[in-house]
This record gives sequence, C-alpha cells and structure tokens, in this order.
Amino acid sequence: MSDKSERSKSGRKPQKREGGIILPFRRETTLNVGLIIFLFIFLYLAYSLFRGLTRENYSSFSVGTEERLNASQNYHALILRQEKNVVSHWAGYVDFFAPEGSHVSVGSVVSSVDELGSYSESVRQAMDLQSLDKEDLINLKTRLRSLSLDYEGNRFSSVYEAKGMISAFFMSHLGSASLDVLEQNASLNEFFHVHKSDTSGLILYYYDDYENKEIRELSTADFAGKNYQRHATENLVTVGDFLYKLVDSETWRLVVNVNAQEAAQYGAQGIINFTFLKNGLQAQAPCRIYNGADGSYLMELTLDRYMVQFCTDRYVEIRIEDTGALGYKIPLSCAVNETAYLIPRAFEIGDGAGAKGTFLQEIYAGSSKTVQTVTANVYARDDEYCYVGLDAFQPESVLVSTQSQERYTIRLTTVMLGVYQINSGYTEFCPIEVIEQTGDYLLVSRYTKNGISTYDKLLLNAASHKAGDILR
Repeated sequence: MSDKSERSKSGRKPQKREGGIILPFRRETTLNVGLIIFLFIFLYLAYSLFRGLTRENYSSFSVGTEERLNASQNYHALILRQEKNVVSHWAGYVDFFAPEGSHVSVGSVVSSVDELGSYSESVRQAMDLQSLDKEDLINLKTRLRSLSLDYEGNRFSSVYEAKGMISAFFMSHLGSASLDVLEQNASLNEFFHVHKSDTSGLILYYYDDYENKEIRELSTADFAGKNYQRHATENLVTVGDFLYKLVDSETWRLVVNVNAQEAAQYGAQGIINFTFLKNGLQAQAPCRIYNGADGSYLMELTLDRYMVQFCTDRYVEIRIEDTGALGYKIPLSCAVNETAYLIPRAFEIGDGAGAKGTFLQEIYAGSSKTVQTVTANVYARDDEYCYVGLDAFQPESVLVSTQSQERYTIRLTTVMLGVYQINSGYTEFCPIEVIEQTGDYLLVSRYTKNGISTYDKLLLNAASHKAGDILR
C-alpha cells in the first residue's frame, strides 16, 4: 500500500516495452478436394468434346432373316378385252332386257328403242322397285359398299365405274319388267324396235374409249386413272349413239406399268403368280414385256379364265407374288470392294476350313534365313487359291510348301465384293454373293463361306473404312 502511494506521489508513469516484433500468422496448407474434382470434370468434358468432334461417325445395319428382295408388289392394272360396240339405228327411249355382265346367245333380245316414248312410259309405270328379289338387293348393296370402301379422293375412275354399273343394273331390271308389258301392249310395236345380238358373249352397258386400244398405244398416264371417263348408255338416244357392247372372247389381258428392273425380273420369270385384291382370287399367267407409246415398260398378263368376275371393271388392283430366291437383304452402302492376295492352296497348312489360315514364310536377315509360321485372314477358298487379307504379308513375301518345299512369291491380287462385319468393335471383311439387286438394296446368299449370318451387324458407310479399323 505504501509503495503505490509513493509512486503516485512522485508522478512517474509506467514505462512501455520497446523493441517488440509482430510475427505474421501462418495458416496450415490444406488440399482443396473440390477444386481438384472440378478440374478433373472440366478436363474430362474437354476431352470428350474434342473426341466427339474429331471422331468419325458410323452407322450399323443388323442382318435380318432370309427374305425375298420384293416379297410382293401391288399394281394398278388396266384390263383390255375384245369388245365390240353396238350403236342404235333408231332414235328414241332405250330399255334393256339382259342384265349387265350376263351371257347372251346369238339372236337374244338385248335392248329396245321406243321412238314415241309411250311404250317406255308404260314400262316405267309398270315397274315397281319392290319387285327386286333378295339376290338383286344383295347385289346392289355389294356394289354400293364396294364404292364406299374403294373411294379415293384423287382418283374418280371408281366412281364412274360404280355409277355406270348401278345405272345399268336398274336399266336391265327395268327391261326384264318390260317384257311383260310388251306382251300386253302389242299394238305399240309399230314404233318399237328390238336389238338382237348377232354374236354370243357378255353384255356391258358402258364405253370408255379403251375398247380398241392396243398395248403399244398405252402410256404411263393411262394407269393414273385421273382423266378416266366412263360413259353409260343414255335413256334417250339418237341414231348412231352407243347402246351396249359385247365381249365375245374369254381371253383377256392385264397390263401393268413397271420399271426397267421389274421388266427384266418378270420377263425372265415368264410365268407370274398374282392375286386379285378385289376378291382374293389367286391366278397364274404368262407375261410379255412391251414398250408403251411414251417408252415406258408395260407387262402383259394373258388369261383365259375369270372374265365374268371382272367384266365390268376397267382397272383392278393386283398383288404379284415374287417367286425369286431367298437371301439376306442388305443396303447397297454396306458393300465394299476389298483387295486380297491369291495364294495357292498347296501353301496352306492344315485342312483350311476356317476363316483363318496358316502359312510358312521365309524371313531373310542378311545372309541368314529362317522360317516362321504366319496366321492370316482367309476370306474365301476355291479349288486353286486362298483369298488372303493384305494385312498378313508384304508384297514379294516368300512362302514355303511343307509338302514339296516349293516356294511361292506373293504377287497376284484380286478384288472381292463383301461387307464389313462389326460384331467385335472392329471391321472384319466378309465376302458376299449377290443374288439380285433392286434400287438401294442387295439380296445376298446365306450360304457364302465365311460370309454373313442372321443378326450380324454390318457397317453402313463401308466405303470410308478399311478392314481392321477399330470403331470407337
């Protein structure tokens, strides 16, 4: 207590410490895991982007099961027949006595022309639609349903055909009723004229200007059907107007517009199997190939049966069943030409049954000579040569035969047609044998030695690669 009072009295302040050093605080160095992960991801993305921009893209094709190159093909066929138009010798109102599509004999009453119209008026008054029997009603219903199902907005030929058929149906039914009226009104026969058939055949009550067409006069436009017009017999005619036409032969022709390749294919077959889509009827006919008026290829199928089922049609849809060979259908872009060495079979070791072959090659090092065994890809074999890939040997390599000690210098090469199989991630050449080609597709044999099999993956852009390329 006394010391403190003494210091206060003297008035002296406490002295500060001089010469002190302030040292900086050192933080401990630590590893920034987040930064490292970020850099790793950045480098990986940059590498992936570079690899994606610089890599060569490729596409593959999976081989399916065996099929025909053109298993079936639908065609719009035009029908040509021997048709004879009959015109009226009088002017007046027309009635018919034979249903369209029916067969008439020589001398049969087909139609009549009433100059005054009183007879036809009596017929129409006597006609009663309720007199249609069940079979007639079913026939009419079928035609109307067919018109509804087959209608296409861009093709009106079916409408004209149906209109003509239905009109002829009613007119022929009206004519059958008029036979009774004819017997009751014999006094009206003075102005009533009857047309009798001078030949036997099928009766049709329409014309469309294809009656006398020859196949060489047809062109591609005739098969489109857009400008097709079908004219039915009018109720009132003048002298020279169309009445009806007769088909007096059972032979008729289907004409189909085909391309050059189809013309060659079908022409080589000679006999064509096909199906009428209208009723599922299957038929067979010989074919001939012609050139149309515009140079188009036209195929003619000649039949001598089934005329009555299609006599009212000018166009009909058919499906041609292809009877060609079976094989693997592959895109044309898969095919590639590969160069191969020709090595005599005598210089191959072993039975030579697989895709690999073993050979003895002489190796020279200065004045010394050794023999080593080399395994090579063998694409194919025949009785004389092995077709060996170029990657196994250099030109002028010397092979030795184990049987005769003969030597063979590799010089001969050949070009083979094949595809690159990529099942293992690299291009492996497989030879193919082409059976047929259509457009951008090939049909190849499944029996080619060392060839392709079902479910193999093939390189599509084969021309931009070579055998042994690794695909990333």
